[in-house]
Amino acid sequence: MYRQQEFDFGIPPPPKQPKLPDRVFFALLLEVKYRSEFWTLQRQLCDINGITGSLLLKERFHVSLQHVGDYKRLRSNTEFAARRSGRRVEMPAFEVAFHHAASFPGRPAARGSPPSRPFVLLADSGPVCELSRLIGIAMKSNGLKSADHFVPHMTLAYDGKFVPRQPIDAISFVAREFILIHSLRGLTIYRDLDRWPLITAS
Repeated sequence: MYRQQEFDFGIPPPPKQPKLPDRVFFALLLEVKYRSEFWTLQRQLCDINGITGSLLLKERFHVSLQHVGDYKRLRSNTEFAARRSGRRVEMPAFEVAFHHAASFPGRPAARGSPPSRPFVLLADSGPVCELSRLIGIAMKSNGLKSADHFVPHMTLAYDGKFVPRQPIDAISFVAREFILIHSLRGLTIYRDLDRWPLITAS
């Protein structure tokens, strides 16, 4: 079974020069109008829990949906298959709500380096899980691997401290599109390869 844990949660940022620098994934990227609210919550939760490690920039706040792969060099046939998969998915727009925060296990301490654990907001299951499932089906039909296990979340920071699951004041955003992202690992650069609107009620 291919699990999303191998991709986004549980795996901290790569070293500056990773062996597989090109990462491709489907995600919900937070719209500009929501970023300030989530940025404020990020700072509050990190202060309360003593998180002093690497905080994500608000421009990179997102919910990962499916991991396409990590590559030494992104090939055109892989990008074509991923784009074709995205085009096959249709869903109405929906709300993504978060009611808890927690740390994922992440990378253990090794070779003198401290552990690095993702500190995340945990999203409620519902339409976001269905969107991940539909993208996964489309990916498999186009010859790509997809995750069979999905825990919707938004990473806020990476830190050595482990924070147990805790309730938070509810925060949410409306997902109106999903995006195919090319991440240049180690450079903190996202490039949009394609995007597809989620259907809004008329």
